[in-house]
Amino acid sequence: MAQKEKKTAQIIEAAIQEFLSKGLDASSMHNIAVQADVSKRTLYKYYSTKELLYNALIDELLNRVLELNLVYSPEKTITEQLREILQQKLTLYFSDSFLNISRIALGEILKKKQLTPLQLERLYSSEAIFIDWIDAAKKDNQITSSLESELIANQFHSILKGQSFYPVLYGFVDVKNIDQEAIVAVTIEFFINSFCSK
Repeated sequence: MAQKEKKTAQIIEAAIQEFLSKGLDASSMHNIAVQADVSKRTLYKYYSTKELLYNALIDELLNRVLELNLVYSPEKTITEQLREILQQKLTLYFSDSFLNISRIALGEILKKKQLTPLQLERLYSSEAIFIDWIDAAKKDNQITSSLESELIANQFHSILKGQSFYPVLYGFVDVKNIDQEAIVAVTIEFFINSFCSK
């Protein structure tokens, strides 16, 4: 890892810990520099404000979502593809960095902090990837529902996140107590029964 990338990673990790423990408003650039083991001058060279650091965390979260491989494959069954998609999403949802950044973002959103227009655009793009997959499955006659693809995607994510991501995000359940195989099975059964010909 290059020196710049290493320092950026140290700063991002330190910011995550500082924002998690104190929230954005009460956090200190001094504490972030100390935790990152960099000088304040170096920190300000990379991120001149807490706001820019917070935005970098949100961008990192969106990057992780956009990196998911959700390309439709006519060579695979709909069940096989759904299983692969679900496994990718669950791996992402339960990674420490994704959960921590999500908790920070949730705390700020509850304080009425808005995403930037560019972040909103990227958030839509991340959702559009799965919608494109649904559109392709419809063209291949694997999804036969007349519902709009966006609504199908919303239903899918409601079922998935309601069993997995949200209970962990809100601290109701520990990740170690989540039965991922059961979640995959239930979500696939729901999707096939709701949107595909039997």
